[in-house]
Amino acid sequence: MRKRQFGDLLHTARQRKGYSLRDLAERTGMNYSRLSRIEHGTRPAPGLPEIRRLADSLDVDMSELLVSSGTPREVMERLLWSERLAAQDRRNRPKTRLPEWSLLFEKNTYRARVMQREGALCAIRLGEEAIDVFHFGRGRELTITIPPEVVLVSRDRPDPAASTAENILSVRVKKIRRLGGVTNLVLVGAGFELNALHAERSVERLGLAEGDPVYIAIPITAIHT
Repeated sequence: MRKRQFGDLLHTARQRKGYSLRDLAERTGMNYSRLSRIEHGTRPAPGLPEIRRLADSLDVDMSELLVSSGTPREVMERLLWSERLAAQDRRNRPKTRLPEWSLLFEKNTYRARVMQREGALCAIRLGEEAIDVFHFGRGRELTITIPPEVVLVSRDRPDPAASTAENILSVRVKKIRRLGGVTNLVLVGAGFELNALHAERSVERLGLAEGDPVYIAIPITAIHT
């Protein structure tokens, strides 16, 4: 079954509430003509802050709007978590961590074998690449998770002497997924695939496109074991 398009869902929700396009524009602060073009499918879905205002104004589940806009589920989870975290900050409540069941965590989780150990510093393989991690257990097999927000991306190879990110690997950009100021980069290396999260402006500064070769840097201390 075809996934519902954002404009179709927006039109149906607006009519259910009995709002005209001008009513919705006044309630959300969005431009009337832009809303009309979004409903007709001639403009893409808006960014995250506007989607939240639309969801609140139309009494629609925000996740439903995000899915209809084409947002991958794993990116949607991250965006909604970020929104909850921002709301907690506004209310000065204790912060929560990104749920461990998040699909981005799941996709960045790998089984690995310890090849070499020096105290807690272990050399393991990520695909065909060797990387270093801290692991205080004694087993030869371990599970690692690389949080997507700690994966640094650059055009040029970082200088190991000037970088605190000890693991530097050569990869290729497989996919670029953007929404609401957040960009999910799907990166492919030698025998592995890795997700990274960056502010959209950072990706724009790098001028990245799908297929581009880039370097990633991952701090040892940021890898979960």
